[in-house]
Amino acid sequence: MNGDSQHLRLAGVTTVGMTPRRGPNTAFFFDPHRLALPCWALALEGREPALLVTLDRHLDQVPPQDVAAIPRREDGLRALDEHARWHLSTRNDDHVIAAMEAGLIGDVVAIARTRLSNVMPGTEWLDRAGRSHHVLMVPTVQRLSDGFLGAPTTECERLQQWLSRGGPVILDVDLDCFTTQSDADPTTVIPWPAHVVEEFLMPEGADAFWDAILARCVALTFAREAFHCGGLRAEAELFRTVVEVLFGRVLGVPPP
Repeated sequence: MNGDSQHLRLAGVTTVGMTPRRGPNTAFFFDPHRLALPCWALALEGREPALLVTLDRHLDQVPPQDVAAIPRREDGLRALDEHARWHLSTRNDDHVIAAMEAGLIGDVVAIARTRLSNVMPGTEWLDRAGRSHHVLMVPTVQRLSDGFLGAPTTECERLQQWLSRGGPVILDVDLDCFTTQSDADPTTVIPWPAHVVEEFLMPEGADAFWDAILARCVALTFAREAFHCGGLRAEAELFRTVVEVLFGRVLGVPPP
């Protein structure tokens, strides 16, 4: 693998190595969420398609406009990187299905609270190669972690079934997951304070949930997108808050 040199070609992507108590040893940071596509290709080189666990304010499962134009993973990192930058939506909402079509992502656990009007109908996507992909949509980490405390929930059973296959996992985070749209002004978002971020990521029973997810996690991808987080200053403060919890409590490693 030529990852040490390839990741330097991904403009606008910062790659961080780490040795966490649990979880991946590589994290990718970038602004537009669509840059997750080449990062997933790099992280999954030589591996089978991954189960994606993504935390976002919005469900990003929007079908790309031109599915036939999406490169396959065999076309290489450069083709996928160029496609993400120049062909995927600047709304940053179609990269997940693009990754399915490219052969990078299998099934998806989407932890998100808002469903956009143009999100794929239903919970199954049949790609151009005839492969079926399923999306488990839940609003909170709590909904999944509850199943690890007592009698498993339907969502938890589905997650455990997918994890039992033994393939790789990608953990994906969009910083705007930790914001709320203002009731007074729909164009304004309110960043969460630290205690709300911690309650969301680490509810009761969450350690068992995270142990299951991170045991097979090969990479973390993290989109910042200041525009959706209240601007540059608000985004910087929220980023600092979230990485303290995500890295310190969830991964068990000092924040980058």
